Amino acid sequence: MTIDDKQTERLMTAAQKVFFTELREKVRKMKSLLSQNGLLGKAETGELRRFFHSIKGTASTLGLGSIYGIGDKWEEELDRTGDDGLDSSAVSDIFAVLEEIEKLAYSFEEKESVSDDMAECADYVNTQVRGKILIIDDDTAVLKLLENAFTLEGYKVYICDDSVAAMENIAAIKPNIIILDIMMPEMNGYEILEKIRSKPEYADIYIIILSSKSDVADRIQGIKAGADDYITKPFAIGEAIARVEMIMRRSKYYKEKLLKDCLTGAYSRYYFNLRISEETERYRRSGTIFSIALLDMDHYKEINDQFGHYAGDLVLKELAAFIGRNIRKSDSIYRYGGDEFIIIFPGTDCNKAYEIIERLRKEFVNKPVSINGKELYVTFSAGIKQITGKEKSVEQLVIDADKAMYQAKKSGRNKVMIYEEEMGFQNRSKTLLIVDDENTILKLLKDKFTNIGYNVVTAEDGKSAVSIVGKIRPDVILLDLVLPDMDGLEVCKQIREKVGEHPTRIIVLSGRKEKECIEKMKNCGTIDYITKPFLIEDLEARVLKALNN
Repeated sequence: MTIDDKQTERLMTAAQKVFFTELREKVRKMKSLLSQNGLLGKAETGELRRFFHSIKGTASTLGLGSIYGIGDKWEEELDRTGDDGLDSSAVSDIFAVLEEIEKLAYSFEEKESVSDDMAECADYVNTQVRGKILIIDDDTAVLKLLENAFTLEGYKVYICDDSVAAMENIAAIKPNIIILDIMMPEMNGYEILEKIRSKPEYADIYIIILSSKSDVADRIQGIKAGADDYITKPFAIGEAIARVEMIMRRSKYYKEKLLKDCLTGAYSRYYFNLRISEETERYRRSGTIFSIALLDMDHYKEINDQFGHYAGDLVLKELAAFIGRNIRKSDSIYRYGGDEFIIIFPGTDCNKAYEIIERLRKEFVNKPVSINGKELYVTFSAGIKQITGKEKSVEQLVIDADKAMYQAKKSGRNKVMIYEEEMGFQNRSKTLLIVDDENTILKLLKDKFTNIGYNVVTAEDGKSAVSIVGKIRPDVILLDLVLPDMDGLEVCKQIREKVGEHPTRIIVLSGRKEKECIEKMKNCGTIDYITKPFLIEDLEARVLKALNN
């Protein structure tokens, strides 16, 4: 819905009444300031200047040209005064101007009462909450205008006229958009903006600066400080609404791309990390338990090899859609990586989560996926973990669920298992050999898989790798094709000769994407081929899957 001209007129009238009511009080304070003595110093002159700046900006927005003209003229006059202060003659002139403003305020005749205005407008209120807006401004008239306008448009509006309390309001409300006035007492808008942008948890809040300063330099300063948009006074209320709507549409679009997996429609791993942190924090605060289930397709590689990647993608989409339709509204499914999905069960213990996943497993196995006219029956294995408070990190929850899933795979697949502490000691027999001359990747992966509980051995060249394989039998080898002393293909061949019948799985890491190269490595017995650049999360997931198969 868009506010029409008649509604805009009512909103403006309501805001004008608030403005003039407050203006009379502000004028009284300024007259009191002038009455203290005949001369005014720098501090008093600055207070007068802020008064004229404030009424100038508000009056221009509310269509009050006479008040705007007075404010504009005397703001400039006081700017020229500098640090010299005001003599008795200038004080007398300003006193006369204040008398004039006071007369204008008293002579203002509102067209309709505020209650009548808003009662009529209420018939048009958009009842759908479109987002939360926090308006931070010490100008009550502007607050009233924006609050009423955005409320009519269906937004949940919060107002804050105290710059010091702004951060507390942001923490409590968690708004989608903040409209922030620059000229505020005690703490100006730039200081508030700097505080907001210093906190990572507020990174996705859109901030619109509201200011009477229209110079290019001021706009640049605002954008550099972290504002997403800059509205200068006077502004048309329709313009402010249009800008907020544009931001909300853009925010929704990017959030959907960020929060949803484009292939399956499940939520993304990025969003899972946010939600699991929220649930963990809620557990720490209130003791509200939750469980997660990590699901992995059985024989997914064989599906890809036999029917092609299109079939593999179709199976993933079918599974995600099936789970999404059959879990509770409070539960949510996320694509964790490859063919792995995670479900979060808020307020649910591991036994109840087991019942849900077991029901899904039994139902899904009887729902064939149609591929090129053929019906393919697919299964999955799952591991479940309930938070206990003993976990060292959020990641530990996933690690424990993965260990339970590994036991489900090991027990014959197409099973669901709940994590038990004894499972944590069963990975030490698994060995991963990382062959790469890039020390950063070596250290990163070594730390990662050592912490999970695997034996990790590293080699920086081909000869060292072949030598190590001659002494031990790694379960999985992560092999970079570009090594300082040997070609990766030759290293792979020599490793295959060394391990013999031992089921060592080799994963290739390479910047080469040619089909010929990929085919050669596949013929050499590798199980996966990861091209650079890659996401470290994806690499970890694929190595972990190879270790657990």
